Amino acid sequence: MNRQLFISILFGLVFAQQANAESMSVDLTPTIEYPVEQLEPVQKTLLSELLNSVTQLGDRKAACESERAITEEQLRSLNITSQQRGIVLSYFYIHQKRECEAEEYGEFARLVAANLAVQKQSGVLRFVNALNTVSSSVYFDYVETELEFNQLPESVRNRTYQAEFFTASV
Repeated sequence: MNRQLFISILFGLVFAQQANAESMSVDLTPTIEYPVEQLEPVQKTLLSELLNSVTQLGDRKAACESERAITEEQLRSLNITSQQRGIVLSYFYIHQKRECEAEEYGEFARLVAANLAVQKQSGVLRFVNALNTVSSSVYFDYVETELEFNQLPESVRNRTYQAEFFTASV
């Protein structure tokens, strides 16, 4: 009997978003198959640790979702344009998520690098790269959003940094 390792990461639960309660969720769960016996013990261990790290990162992402709401009144108090509001909201949302998830993401990134260094099978490497791409996307978005935020007038950036509703700890 050819033993196969079936790895299924529930990206649908961790990363998929629903627009509202009436929308249907999309299953983004990739299934990767490859023979377990072809992996060396260190490869199995590192892959297992990576999968555990993905779960921990997903749990942390869920925990970091802020229940705090920013009101229209608070945004108006900044006296900025609606376009600037969008940039400011995106920047602070992603910035706070990034800080909140930093420890778990650091461990995940370390394990991605370790797996890329030791895995030999192309199927495993593709899987590790796919995990990295999906899990790291928020950090790439942050770089773009930070660039937009830094292009705002200094007075707008200063007002937002001074607004307690943005800087209060999550």
